[in-house]
Amino acid sequence: MASVPSAGDGEFLEGYLPYLLRRADQTLSAPFYAVLTRYGISRSEWRVLAVLAETDQLSVVELAREALSPQPTVTHAVRRLEKRNLVSRLAGSADKRQRFISVTPTGAQLAATLISEAQKLSTTALAGVDNLSTIIRELERLTAIVDQNVREQLDDDSRAG
Repeated sequence: MASVPSAGDGEFLEGYLPYLLRRADQTLSAPFYAVLTRYGISRSEWRVLAVLAETDQLSVVELAREALSPQPTVTHAVRRLEKRNLVSRLAGSADKRQRFISVTPTGAQLAATLISEAQKLSTTALAGVDNLSTIIRELERLTAIVDQNVREQLDDDSRAG
């Protein structure tokens, strides 16, 4: 089992996986954030558009889960995107209070443009990285393992509490 360096040895952050993943994310994403700024799209709006570009329609709860954002953040992003005619909200057929979000044709066009920009920037930034597909598979595997461990810990805590 891998150990995490302790805070006292001065090497905690260099071996702390959440920090390293965030640093990699920030480094890789910075050029794309400049693109988003040019298009007047916030990061939360981008996540909503990117998810909706790959789905038909989602409830706000589903959209928040898929966009890796808190529900209030997604709700605000949806409102801003709706004002720009990039997404639309439809009432649910079974429960009129429930709202389903879908991307409009204008939003789909913008999402396609942004996805293309993201792919180009990512390809450039990751040029020379060996075994990228292996890294991606390992990150997916890591996420699944962590998710399972967290769920088990939450189950243990709820039984103990």
